[in-house]
Amino acid sequence: MTRRVTADTLGGWILKCNPSLTDLPGLMANGVETWCVQDNYRSALFAAGQPVFLWITGPSGATPEPGIHAVGEIRGPAYWAAKYVVPLALRFLDAPLPRTEIAAQPALSTLEVLRQPHMSNPSFATIPEAGALRRLLAESLL
Repeated sequence: MTRRVTADTLGGWILKCNPSLTDLPGLMANGVETWCVQDNYRSALFAAGQPVFLWITGPSGATPEPGIHAVGEIRGPAYWAAKYVVPLALRFLDAPLPRTEIAAQPALSTLEVLRQPHMSNPSFATIPEAGALRRLLAESLL
């Protein structure tokens, strides 16, 4: 079976948050130490130091604006704690990187979270896609 992501192709994890089901202001105020993920071959690839992007879902025009709202890194392997979770450290951005801006980039046209928005966590970015996301994030800080 061909796997869409391997340790050799992973550029970063994309973890999704549905703000209608999750207290996003609470997360922003109190921080995030773990995130729920599916127990599958992807979550078995989590390792300390891997980049992670927090993607807020929603329809066009939604508040909060869909896109990347936080960046950080995985802190270790996923584990069972009443549900399957991955330890992480996130830093919320002063302003999100909007989905519309991400989708407009040719280098990100194949980003899994855009192609399969209803897929469960974790999603991923390839090495080139993660590089393109980092460049967009750096540009948004200028």
